[in-house]
Amino acid sequence: MMELLAIRHALSECANFHLTDIIVESDSQKGILMLNGRATVDSDLEGIVFDIKQLVASLSRVSFVFAPRSCNQAAHSVAGFVSKQGGNHVWDHLGTDWLFNFLASDVNLHIRY
Repeated sequence: MMELLAIRHALSECANFHLTDIIVESDSQKGILMLNGRATVDSDLEGIVFDIKQLVASLSRVSFVFAPRSCNQAAHSVAGFVSKQGGNHVWDHLGTDWLFNFLASDVNLHIRY
């Protein structure tokens, strides 16, 4: 459910910023299958999936792609940070060491900041 809520929020922000060509990656394989119409939507998720489909209809092109957690450790770490800290966070530079290190490891750079 949390993955789908995050996707709904992200697509809403994409619509607000007039972004139109979007690729959504998630490590929730079942969620991606539901959004791509390849799995039955769980009854407790129908409302969220409906909202996501409405947002998709308002955007030019949206793709949903499964990506194992190991492929994007930075996104998983940011999600964990935000769930612990709460609130909204914007990083428009690499000011936090832990985030820089995760981003570097995601692209296989052996750099420590």
